Amino acid sequence: MIDLLNVRGVGGIKSASLEFSGNFIAITGESGAGKSSLARSFEFISGRRAHASLIHSGCDEASVEALWNGAAPRGAGGGGLVTSRSINRAGKGRCQISGNLATVGQLAEVSSSLIQIQSQFAQIDLLDPDRQLELIDQTGGDELKNAKDRLAGFFPRMLAAEKEIIDLKKRKASLEERLEGAPERVRRIKTLALFPNCDREWEEELASIEKAIGEADRYENIVCRVNGGEANASLTDQIGELLRELYAVAPSEVRSLWAELGESALSNLQELFASVAAELGGMSREELESRCGKLEAKMGLLRRMKRETGLESAGDLLDYIKEVERDTKWVDESAPILEQRVKLASSLRAEASSVARNLRALRESAALEFSNRVNRHLSDLAMDDTRFSVIVNKLGKVRATGAESAAFMLAQGGLPPNPASKVASGGELSRMLIAIQASMEPDRVPGVLVFDEVEAGLGGRTALLAGQKLRELSKNCRTILITHEATIAAMADQHFVVRRAGDETSVSQISGEERALEIARMLAGSASREALDHARALLGAGAAEGGDLRDERR
Repeated sequence: MIDLLNVRGVGGIKSASLEFSGNFIAITGESGAGKSSLARSFEFISGRRAHASLIHSGCDEASVEALWNGAAPRGAGGGGLVTSRSINRAGKGRCQISGNLATVGQLAEVSSSLIQIQSQFAQIDLLDPDRQLELIDQTGGDELKNAKDRLAGFFPRMLAAEKEIIDLKKRKASLEERLEGAPERVRRIKTLALFPNCDREWEEELASIEKAIGEADRYENIVCRVNGGEANASLTDQIGELLRELYAVAPSEVRSLWAELGESALSNLQELFASVAAELGGMSREELESRCGKLEAKMGLLRRMKRETGLESAGDLLDYIKEVERDTKWVDESAPILEQRVKLASSLRAEASSVARNLRALRESAALEFSNRVNRHLSDLAMDDTRFSVIVNKLGKVRATGAESAAFMLAQGGLPPNPASKVASGGELSRMLIAIQASMEPDRVPGVLVFDEVEAGLGGRTALLAGQKLRELSKNCRTILITHEATIAAMADQHFVVRRAGDETSVSQISGEERALEIARMLAGSASREALDHARALLGAGAAEGGDLRDERR
């Protein structure tokens, strides 16, 4: 619980130090004196959001330091704890936990087990469905907590299994769409007997064959001209005839020489033309044209396959074949995998549903127990004609937190129950808040409860009963009440008063006659004899009850 609170530059408070020793502590003061600055200080040190507007007009920063006796949250040593927080006008803040720098989030986490601040606005939080379910769950104890933990453990596994099924189905559908017509394309591509860079080699081979066909055409033309046609003698025959005519007219002295040279030349020509004929005979034009046709057809199919697949090379088509075969194999093998995943998801869903049903039953039991507790406290708060109940509503599907929500209901004057937010007045919500706080499990109550004018809207006997209930709460935790209600303030076993002089707010502990004067002011606005007598009577009764309370605490 908190033992010391040092406040610097918060709201109207330039400097204040509060040392707590009581169990039920009252903080009072006139309206506008600065009690709200103390409330903001408690919120600030508990890790709530803050702004530079919080800073006192005469200070450069706001800071709050708290000493917690017996607190040992995560990250702190045993036996005690000091937390501090500051913010400057630039909006930059600093937090420390036992002298170590910390984030606001870490401060809030540590503070959540140390202090809880209840204000009139807490009624709004009280009516939040998630908060209502949380209160029911706290009542259910370890059995309900274990059921929640089990469901929370099942749920991610169930979601993961269902997501895997969805992903498998999406992938299968996508692959089946992509594979439409692919097996036939692969069959045609395979007829090409592709190999890396074959498209380039085939182009070179086609160019070579076309060149060979052109050369064959020229050879045939030469041979035709050499051999002549049916009507013409061959070129060698014509040359032989010319040579014979030449020999006939040649002078006798050169005739032998010319004949020798002519016959040699004719023999060489005959040998040349025979070689040409032999070469032409080894290059079958029909074979070349057949090879050219087959190659052009193959290359045409290759180009078509490239267009259909959007690929650029034979190597890409070879990779396409592998991809299609791999994807086809996956699609074929996905059916048993999908079936297995569906069975797993169904099993997990069934287990989660079973745990969720058990959790619902535990919540319904806890809701009944919680309702009975709250009604007992409401009866103590003069709300006998009001029946509190909790409806556990089934949701359409199982979530990680369960398959139900909770709704706080009130039935008044024998009328059917309605949501508390619609039928309860502000004063009734205040008492309901106190009753609910009193109904919580002792180990769920933080070390310090701060009530900021939560009794607003109450008066007379209801205020007295509310004070008694708040003092009862202080048996389990240090209870600090910022209040305007004299009846409740008189019940406290420690009393602080907030006063304002000019723009300065001071906070001091009061007792004895000074406290009687403050209670009288709260009762009548002045320290008249009647008001002082009434105040002393209240303090006398409060002191006696406070002694009983301290005995119970010991």
